[in-house]
Amino acid sequence: MIFIGCLLMTNAVYSQQTFHSLNSFLHYADTKSISLQSNSTQEQKAKKARLAALVSVADPLQTNNASFTDNTKLPVTILPGNAFGGPAGSSKQIQLGSQYNTAIQNTLDVKLLNLEGWKNLKLSKINLELTETDSKLNKKSLYENIASAYYNIIQLQEQLKSTQKSSAVSDSLLQIVQNKYAAGQVKQQDVNDSKVNLLNIQENEKQISYLINQNYLSLKILADIPESESILLDEKMDTALLIKPEVEKNSLSSSVYKLKEQYALQDYIRTKTTFLPTLSFVANQSLNQYNQNFTIAGGNWISSNYVGLKLSLPLPTSKTITNKVNAQFDYQLAKQSASQAAIKEELEHQKLNIDWEKAQSQVKTNAEILNLQKDTYAKNKNLYAEGLQSIDRTLNSLNTLINADYNLISSKVSVLMAQAKIDINNQIK
Repeated sequence: MIFIGCLLMTNAVYSQQTFHSLNSFLHYADTKSISLQSNSTQEQKAKKARLAALVSVADPLQTNNASFTDNTKLPVTILPGNAFGGPAGSSKQIQLGSQYNTAIQNTLDVKLLNLEGWKNLKLSKINLELTETDSKLNKKSLYENIASAYYNIIQLQEQLKSTQKSSAVSDSLLQIVQNKYAAGQVKQQDVNDSKVNLLNIQENEKQISYLINQNYLSLKILADIPESESILLDEKMDTALLIKPEVEKNSLSSSVYKLKEQYALQDYIRTKTTFLPTLSFVANQSLNQYNQNFTIAGGNWISSNYVGLKLSLPLPTSKTITNKVNAQFDYQLAKQSASQAAIKEELEHQKLNIDWEKAQSQVKTNAEILNLQKDTYAKNKNLYAEGLQSIDRTLNSLNTLINADYNLISSKVSVLMAQAKIDINNQIK
């Protein structure tokens, strides 16, 4: 077909991917979509964050440091003079210490009681579940958007075929009018009206071709398909054998909001634990070397160490108080959003059923209307050929026939779209 050639022209020639169903295109989109790959990356990030939160419960902190100090001026201590043989009441200035000091220290701090750390661990678990559920919801939303763009193209391609047939019918009618004009049976106005009608149909054909091109680009944008790759959709619109599928419950959306509510609650509880004390096990081992001569490693090392428990009690600050208040309100808002999502989910479930039934009803009605319009146009065309009817009424019946065909195509695509939404709803949950 001519319009397909127009659609597939690019600056370079590449192999063309042809898809005969939405499912086959969705499988292809899975391999291309950067959005879906980003979802996977977010899940990996959440898993790493959970491991980090697990370690942060004990929050082990080990520090190792070494130093070399040159005491350029040693401190002076005042001692009683009589201790050194001086008279009573006198004093003597004594410099204590060594000028050069080399020190090596190793310190360990491990929290034994850390309620905030345990809450962070719980938050990381909820965050992982939320990320995984959100990824599924994003995938479901992407699939629905792709399905919408996909069936827009299918509808436009079918309308283009219908328009091409209508163009041929309109051209045939113009031939009849021109023959009657040549025989002196009609006025020039009849010929002009017929030509205008044909030109409008031909222009409509061009506009539909442009729309198809635009929708192919939109579909590529959704699926992150490079412009250089050529794709063609070639699905047959056979809705006669479709049986209404069962619409299964899908709680993805409400689950996301429930997890957000749980996260907000745990975060609120966590902010309250920042006011509670922490108990830590601490240990220290030191090596020191003192010299009067400039040397870093020469001399005897003096070892010292200690172990013990450390209790830390943080005092409230404006920041911690603000965080607690904000977390409390965030929890209340998340709770309200979760309730709203639960209501919306049930209504969306019912809407899927209604959309399918509505589209099927339109197909039956529009099919009957199309048959009637075909009969009406055929009769009007014959009446005009016999000189028993005006060209205006004949052209109106032709345009009505074209619109009836468009309406049938649109309703068939609506059925396929409703079917696709139900399939996606049942598949990704």
